[in-house]
Amino acid sequence: MKTFIFTCFISLLLCAGVAQAQQKTDSASAKKPSAVKTDSATVHLKNDTLKIHQTYPAGLRIGIDISRFAMMFFQPYRTDVNFTADARINKDLYAVADFGVNRTKHSDTNYTYKGGGAFIALGVDYNLLKKQSIHENNMFFVGARYGVAMFNYEFPTYTIYDNYYGNVTGSVPKTNEMAHWLEFAVGLRTEVLKNFYMGWSLRVRTLLNSKIIDGDYAPLVIPGYGAGDKKAVFDFNYTLSYLIPLYKLKAPSAPIAVPKKKK
Repeated sequence: MKTFIFTCFISLLLCAGVAQAQQKTDSASAKKPSAVKTDSATVHLKNDTLKIHQTYPAGLRIGIDISRFAMMFFQPYRTDVNFTADARINKDLYAVADFGVNRTKHSDTNYTYKGGGAFIALGVDYNLLKKQSIHENNMFFVGARYGVAMFNYEFPTYTIYDNYYGNVTGSVPKTNEMAHWLEFAVGLRTEVLKNFYMGWSLRVRTLLNSKIIDGDYAPLVIPGYGAGDKKAVFDFNYTLSYLIPLYKLKAPSAPIAVPKKKK
């Protein structure tokens, strides 16, 4: 009988210890934050506060300015091939590079002209469009660039007509030049298919070193800038581009209070 009572007493002590240990384990588990991961979001729950950490795809977008080909119908003496590239820095800011080449060959009654070179313009675009989702990639943007062009030009022949003194012919040898300008842009870019974009932009450019156009023989075209005899020019671009998704960016997370259950 005593043995039976002793056995029951020991069993009760063991059961009480197991129950207490289980209670501590459950309490500790409740204190630890839980996390649920998906392809584009991680949900954290801690201290009755829900935090959603979302990511969105980003990468290198490369495009070509097809408006330069249409320009050949209006100015057949010049050939321009321009490219553009941008990379997303955060939700609304993009680093941008425009670059390309130009070849110009023109003949007139007074002169012949040859020129060509390359340019690059670096800057940023800022998206003003309020997005319904962080995965939306449409843009209405404003931007700024600093551009530089390295080019050469020459007038192989020219003729100055004068009925009194007679005509004068000559030539201007090849000249190497570098032009700098500031550029401001406003435009629209739309994702028409997955990672495929179409868009347009209006540009205004201001030449910084205008001495190269103040001489007697200014360049006919400055690559990437435009007319070589103007200190300020307007331009229009229409681009086709493709986004290569290379990385993901984190979206700002806002804590959400979780209502407590009523006891």
